[in-house]
Amino acid sequence: MPRVTHRTRVPAVRSAALVVLALVTGCTPSSTSSPTSPRSSASDSPARTPTASAALSESLVIVGRIVTMDEPSVAEAILIEDGTVAAVGQRDEVLALAGEHVPVMNIGRNVAYPGFIDAHAHWIGDRGRYGLPTAADAMDAALSRGWTSISEQWVNRERLDELEQLAANAQLPIRVDAYLALNAPEPGGEHFGNWYADREPGPITARLRVQGVKIHLDTGFTLDLLWDTDELNAAVAAANEAGWQVSIHAFSKEAQEMALDAFEAAIGPNGPNPLRHRIEHNIQVTDAQLARMVAMNVPTVIHLDTAVADWLGGPDSLADLGGDTAWLTRWKDFADAGLHVAAATDMPWILPDFKLTDDIGRPVDQIAGGMDPRGRTYPEPPAWMASQLLTAEQGLRAVTLDAAYALRDEAKRGHLAIGTYGDVTILSGDLTGGATPDEIRAMTVIATIVGGAVAFCGDQAVCVPASAP
Repeated sequence: MPRVTHRTRVPAVRSAALVVLALVTGCTPSSTSSPTSPRSSASDSPARTPTASAALSESLVIVGRIVTMDEPSVAEAILIEDGTVAAVGQRDEVLALAGEHVPVMNIGRNVAYPGFIDAHAHWIGDRGRYGLPTAADAMDAALSRGWTSISEQWVNRERLDELEQLAANAQLPIRVDAYLALNAPEPGGEHFGNWYADREPGPITARLRVQGVKIHLDTGFTLDLLWDTDELNAAVAAANEAGWQVSIHAFSKEAQEMALDAFEAAIGPNGPNPLRHRIEHNIQVTDAQLARMVAMNVPTVIHLDTAVADWLGGPDSLADLGGDTAWLTRWKDFADAGLHVAAATDMPWILPDFKLTDDIGRPVDQIAGGMDPRGRTYPEPPAWMASQLLTAEQGLRAVTLDAAYALRDEAKRGHLAIGTYGDVTILSGDLTGGATPDEIRAMTVIATIVGGAVAFCGDQAVCVPASAP
């Protein structure tokens, strides 16, 4: 049975595999020292969390099948030191590099992945809508599903105050990216002005980053546009000039056009787009709009599980479109065009009747949903979605590498390599081994590890460390 053990120090050994890895990552081992990575300037500081009996930053060796989304693509072991990956490679070599009191997690037949990233959600801010009373409860719900990072996509002053207080008290067991709201998401709703202007964008701690603003542009296909062209262009230009990433909610092709016009006015028709200004939902996108997204390198954030099938599966939604489905849910087109395609839950707005159940809001639902996009209200996938399905590997990329790219943090998240955060999700199955969508949905979370610390344990035989001898 897999178990966590401690071991005594063994002599360091070297091999061509680790030397190549060090060269690839820019860390060259000398003849007198073991290859380790430089410490991140934003490394986690040790503290206790209310949601898991573990420090916010720890050291750990994970042994087993590890899908890195990097080179090597599959490793036998990784070493996490003080919350950051210090070595990736063969089992014996990684064990030799670890200190004598570093716990070893043998995951057996389970599979480890880079920590999954929910690129667009409202887990904490809208927790009341799905019946969770506290931020801790909401974060636990996300962690138990395998998310190591969540992007809070509508944060006003009150919500920002809460997040900053949680960060100050070391009460964020999960990484949070907060996007500051510039308007209310309903027709006639208040516009808040550039209230972010009195602060600098960037990380508050390793667990909380505030470097984006959120513009809610439309409310659906009925052309309830919440900004006029001039004010939208001015808001995007001001944020861009101040160094803030802009995230725009665009559901209809009309809102998509306005968003692209605003980005083009700020960065030019061919970019570059260093701040990663991005569009959320991307439900209806024309050929010309897709070409513009590619030219400006605009990341797209989409919802692969249930939301599209349920939003568009009913007669009322399609009636708003006059039956025109040609430009809907262009997931494969986005990927084939070379866009960075991030997947996200939009929690809790995907929940039928806002009721949270164990089989929704998970990374595996996003991956399986891209392959077999059935809904819960309307379980039969619309026929016009058949040409836009993704592979499991593309879905995995959408909750790792491309999600990190959309958050402007691909150097630290979305893959496992020397210098990245020690964020790992361990599942009961292999997403890259030809599993069917239903087999993927049946996979369970064995452990969610953030910064080397076990933030959620689904199988104590695997993920509960023993005390050091």
